[in-house]
Amino acid sequence: MSTFKEAHQVRVALKVKLSQYCWYANSTVVSNDGDYSIVVVVKKLDNQVRKIIPPVIDGISIKTEEK
Repeated sequence: MSTFKEAHQVRVALKVKLSQYCWYANSTVVSNDGDYSIVVVVKKLDNQVRKIIPPVIDGISIKTEEK
């Protein structure tokens, strides 16, 4: 089970990595029944973007949504 602090640290590290891409919009930490995950919002969602954004980092689930 992840804490908010752990999820936030992963979100910030991911934001630094993804902010160089033009398709990156933003990211947020969301709570799912006491467990935290990250939602990454992108301007376009294709296979190339899916390959760059991992589904899990340090046990934190990463979900991708198109704007």
